[in-house]
Amino acid sequence: MTREALTTAPPTESGTHCCRCGRWTTAPVVVGYGSGSTSGPEFITHHVCPQHVTAPGPCTADHGAAK
Repeated sequence: MTREALTTAPPTESGTHCCRCGRWTTAPVVVGYGSGSTSGPEFITHHVCPQHVTAPGPCTADHGAAK
C-alpha cells in the first residue's frame, strides 16, 4: 500500500442517465443522436440502460437540464 493510494480521491463514477427511464446507468448503450441547439452545431448522444435497449419509445430525458 502506498501513501498515494490512501490520500488520493477515488475515481469519478462514469455513466449517464437512461433516456427512457431516467435512472443512472454505468453501462450505457448508444441508441441515437439528436440536435441539441437550433443556433449551432450541438449534438446530443442518446443513451439507454441495458434493460431498455429494445424498448420502443422516444427519449424522455431533459438534456437541457444537464448543462
